[in-house]
Amino acid sequence: RASGGKKSRRTTSTPLELPSRSTPSRSPTTSMMQEAKMKLHASALPESLPCREEEFANVYNFCEERIASNESGCMYISGVPGTGKTATVHEVVACLKRARDDGELPDFQYIEVNGMKVTEPQQIYPAILTQLTGEKATATHAQDLLLKWFHAPNPRKQAVLLVVDELDLLWTRKQTVMYNLFDWPGHKKSKLVVVAIANTMDLPERIMDKRVQSRLGLTRVPFQPYTYSQLQTIIKSRLEGIDAFDSESIELAARKVAAVSGDARRRSEER
Repeated sequence: RASGGKKSRRTTSTPLELPSRSTPSRSPTTSMMQEAKMKLHASALPESLPCREEEFANVYNFCEERIASNESGCMYISGVPGTGKTATVHEVVACLKRARDDGELPDFQYIEVNGMKVTEPQQIYPAILTQLTGEKATATHAQDLLLKWFHAPNPRKQAVLLVVDELDLLWTRKQTVMYNLFDWPGHKKSKLVVVAIANTMDLPERIMDKRVQSRLGLTRVPFQPYTYSQLQTIIKSRLEGIDAFDSESIELAARKVAAVSGDARRRSEER
């Protein structure tokens, strides 16, 4: 960090050092094969995700710079399921919170919503409002309150980091929900950073009209399907300290998954 209180801006091409991973000891009542299955299960969340260092650095730098400077912005993260998008963003958020707690970043509010967890796209407004202010309101009223919140200038207002997962499911014919999500950060006083996660690589071009695309901007981070060597690295990192499979079996499973989808969540199915 630069002297004199002015923060240096890192380039997004320089990967950051990811947090060190600690390997928990095995329970005496858990067999080696049982533990291997648990470690490889799709629901198992690692402390750090290997093979996504560059994507991590891009997302972290984008969010950190805007929170530190009270700037707003939008980032669009895309990739097929199982490529580490949400896990990487969660790791970024954990590091941002740690930097905040250590006094390296100003205070900010974190909000996360998921298109899969609402009954209809408009219900995303009450979900955001409740986390932001604690208020409960109908979808229409919540939309109006959020508009006022992000438009009104307030020097004491904290920065807000809003993560919108499963963005694909928030599409409507009029595209009002998507438009608002990307329009709010367009107001300089909003102090809002939106990170949108979608499974569709070209969602803006395919289903977003031009007014929504213009609000989204050009900050995009694509997550490509894992290669077999990356899948092999991921499997080995999950099985660190567990000698349940030989190298040939791990390589075969990684090659089979990579050939089909590159979805790391299928690693336990191909064992």
